[in-house]
Amino acid sequence: MLITLTVQPDRDRTRRSLRARMRGSLRSWNLIGAGLSVAGLSALILGLPIGAGVLLTPGVIILVGPWVLTRAAAKARTGVFAETATYEITDSAVRVFTRSLRNGYEWSTVERVEDNGEFWVIVVGGNGVLVLPFTLLPEPEERKVRDFLSERGLLSPV
Repeated sequence: MLITLTVQPDRDRTRRSLRARMRGSLRSWNLIGAGLSVAGLSALILGLPIGAGVLLTPGVIILVGPWVLTRAAAKARTGVFAETATYEITDSAVRVFTRSLRNGYEWSTVERVEDNGEFWVIVVGGNGVLVLPFTLLPEPEERKVRDFLSERGLLSPV
């Protein structure tokens, strides 16, 4: 099997792919930020001196930080590094190529593939290391790759 997908730079898709890749860590930061913000707001309402300065301000920064980070990273990746990406899926590996990047993973090293509806997040070593926009594949090729991943136990059937 050799399936090739060429993807043009798209800032919105890049931002969504970064969020898909960082989903677990973003959720953790959001929970921490929300907890600190609620505690700080509660302390502020109750008139406790610890409120705004110590809890509310860092909570809001932690809550908003991941959102700003993904927007900035997407802007950098599609602005400064506006490169066309070519994904190559074979029986032995998945690879991505741009003018400045060559990255790939053998299927034997992949722990799982997470399907978020728009992207497949390739997970190696507990981290989402590669995001494949499978919705851009033609339907027969997407079905072929989906079946291949399911047979290997990497992707749960939808």
